[in-house]
Amino acid sequence: MSAIRELIKYVKHPLKILPRLRDQVRYPLNRALARAWVRIRGREALRLDSPVFLYGGFGGRRYGDNGAAFFESMLQNHPEVESFWVIRKDCCPGRPGRRPIPDPSRILFRGTFRANVLTLVADALIFSHGRYDITDYAVAETPEALNVMLDHGITGLKREGRVAGTSMELDLIASSSRGEAEIHEKEWGIPPGKIAITGLARHDRLLSRKKIPSGRGADILFMPTWREWNSKKVSLTRTGFFSEIRSFLLDPELAEILDRRRIRLRLYVHMWMREFFEEFRREFEAGPIEVLDQEIDLQEVLLGSSLLITDYSSISWDFLLLDKPVLFYQFDLDDYLQRTGAYLDLEKNLFGPVALTANEAVYWVRYFVENDFSTVPFTDAMERAKKFAFAYRDGKNCERLAEEILKRKSLGRESAAGRPQAASPLVEPGSLGAATQEAVRRSFGFPNPASGGKTPIDPESSLAPIHTAARFPPSRSRSFPASRATEHFPS
Repeated sequence: MSAIRELIKYVKHPLKILPRLRDQVRYPLNRALARAWVRIRGREALRLDSPVFLYGGFGGRRYGDNGAAFFESMLQNHPEVESFWVIRKDCCPGRPGRRPIPDPSRILFRGTFRANVLTLVADALIFSHGRYDITDYAVAETPEALNVMLDHGITGLKREGRVAGTSMELDLIASSSRGEAEIHEKEWGIPPGKIAITGLARHDRLLSRKKIPSGRGADILFMPTWREWNSKKVSLTRTGFFSEIRSFLLDPELAEILDRRRIRLRLYVHMWMREFFEEFRREFEAGPIEVLDQEIDLQEVLLGSSLLITDYSSISWDFLLLDKPVLFYQFDLDDYLQRTGAYLDLEKNLFGPVALTANEAVYWVRYFVENDFSTVPFTDAMERAKKFAFAYRDGKNCERLAEEILKRKSLGRESAAGRPQAASPLVEPGSLGAATQEAVRRSFGFPNPASGGKTPIDPESSLAPIHTAARFPPSRSRSFPASRATEHFPS
């Protein structure tokens, strides 16, 4: 987190200043004491009788995501491994609606002496965002630990800014598919030997608890993603981002649709916008709009929702896995592509309708509500997207991941660390490497421009542009707003 965002947080929440200052003293002290203790006693003397795996996510602030799914799977299916979840003490779940940690004895509070000692002797550190989910120790200080990234989600719609150095601190990264593995290799610079196509751990839980809500009384989930260029703002209420969200959520026609059909629209504020959570609550929590608690079990929310509205969030792929419709409300598309970028073509590779204005977004909400959230017009595009995103949909991702980690650990960390590094430099931000372009093009079945663009698209193995996949019925309520969305869904 940047220094400016830290300052914003404490200006808004001054009661957090003293606990944070206490931690700034206590955490380094505990790290130093643990380091000294391990040197005195020796790693082998402090190791438990079984392999020790530590798990974490969201910088130690939350229990959930791929890390929690894999942690629970390991507790149930691999008792021979001592598994522990690392979390900040002030973030430990306890309130209703939060996903509980199944075994309290398996909790390590981040920064404590015990957590630091176990980190230094651990066999594997397993995280969704980075090693900072678990520890502040450098990689060199945990030489026996296999560093495993489960990743936060499928990355196709958002170019990641954390690529530099990723290759050096990882021994293994889980990819959801061949297309994702190509991005990890060519864009992130991760050697192929460190990439395993296992599928994402949380997808097992989603598939095992899949529900199909009825149209009447169902929920709609709205999840706009974070814009890094807003990170230095003291408030979001005067930004174009907030203004567009306000225009949509406070639209009178949207209110009429939700009220008439008794549908809740639930807004989930991205965790990197948590400093601005109260601004969203004050502005929107009224009538049929519900602003969800930051710590809610998001997978349960997904399972109970009939429609997802998002922009560029990786959560859209989770909804695709559940065979549910996604509306892409991309009110700042040009700005987003310039500032952040994507690995895929956002005008061709999406698997649901695109709204560029609040007016269009309301139109599509009405369309889905009046058609009982049917995905029929988008089925072909959704199936092609699944072939790109999911190598497996069999509920065995955690099993494959466990086998991969245990196999690599049995071979020894030395052999894992000795694999050759990528010979070519990382691709500069803002440009997709030629090799990755070609790999993604093959995965999606798009023609190579060098061939004159005449290569036929195989409907069985490609993700064709959506406009080739489906047409939508004429509007039942108002004329369709003019935009690029009409090119994808001609009447």
